[in-house]
Amino acid sequence: MARKSAAVRREEILAATVEEIEATGLRALRVSDVAARLGLSASLVIYHFETKEALVAEAFDFAGRQDIDRARELAAGTASAGTDAPHDGGGDATTGAASARGSGSALQRLRDVVGWYLPSGSSRSWKIWIDAWSAGLFDAGLRATFAALDREWKSILVHLMDEAIAAGECTEPEGGTASGATRVLAFLDGMAIQVMVNSETVDTEALSTWVDDFLTRELG
Repeated sequence: MARKSAAVRREEILAATVEEIEATGLRALRVSDVAARLGLSASLVIYHFETKEALVAEAFDFAGRQDIDRARELAAGTASAGTDAPHDGGGDATTGAASARGSGSALQRLRDVVGWYLPSGSSRSWKIWIDAWSAGLFDAGLRATFAALDREWKSILVHLMDEAIAAGECTEPEGGTASGATRVLAFLDGMAIQVMVNSETVDTEALSTWVDDFLTRELG
């Protein structure tokens, strides 16, 4: 059997790291447990990433960019919003009818992207991000990773808002589209945390309605 390339092996290790963080939490993460998921030695994992800290930062970047790649497809209208099985919370909880909208107007595609960002839309568990944000308070490398991902999400939203405004589909948010994108992400992050830690009182149906209402207030 041919040996796997370094790039393929690294990707497998990153995926296994994300799975291990989701299963046990970042605080309990051990390189040996990541290695065990793949039947590898811990030394081979360290060979590829040098330190546990570097492994963790790259794992979050890997997870985040998978979602961003999907979001870019939705933003371009080249992917259907309802083709992936939802995670974290069960049921179809994209914003309103976003899962059925697919490609179309810029405003529709914006709602599809927002639906993908939410806990039940994206391909990864929000548990890892809540865990990671806490760790990032004390880890400059993680903060840099999250900041880069945040900039990309805002760029996607700003582009869609600008397109929707130019097409007469909505009005410009207060302070401009950059400010609007920041507020939208802040709202989504807060709502996602509520769903994850307070699911008995904040269900996905309510979340869908609140997010649609928020977007309407922002964009008219």
